[in-house]
Amino acid sequence: VRVLFVLPAFEVRAGRRLPGTKAELLRLWGAGDARPFYGTLCPRCQAPTDFGRWRALPPPPRLRVAYEAPWRDPWEPFYVAPARGVPRFDERFLQYGFNRISQACELHVAGFRFAVLDGAFVAHRGFKEPGGFHGGREAELGHNRRLFRSFRAELQRRYPGSPRHC
Repeated sequence: VRVLFVLPAFEVRAGRRLPGTKAELLRLWGAGDARPFYGTLCPRCQAPTDFGRWRALPPPPRLRVAYEAPWRDPWEPFYVAPARGVPRFDERFLQYGFNRISQACELHVAGFRFAVLDGAFVAHRGFKEPGGFHGGREAELGHNRRLFRSFRAELQRRYPGSPRHC
């Protein structure tokens, strides 16, 4: 069984201390000082993590797998994986757009399952807001969108026996 461990990702309002525990994170979230990563820019990109389900779980006494999350496009999970046996990141996806999406897509096609951890998470300092990106973002996004289309076709050839696609 090939499993990756997904770390729910959050944004924490600038000026707030990053939380060290789930209980601290939940307090910040409840006060509006934390939110799911990309919650305003691309909610679909983190939706399969199922933040509502994760939030409802009582803080665990130790790190544990909470539930398995089925892969859905365009998921961009942050995860921990074994050092060996995981497809390498495709370095053609430079700059902005489709970098994490392409890797999650390949992991799915390669047969990996995604297990969401409770008791662990990652946090980005500051809220991601529209207009907060560099000037070349749209051109990079367009280039990587075209690259992603050909990448998906490559995956069909790389994993001919896989019933999964993206």
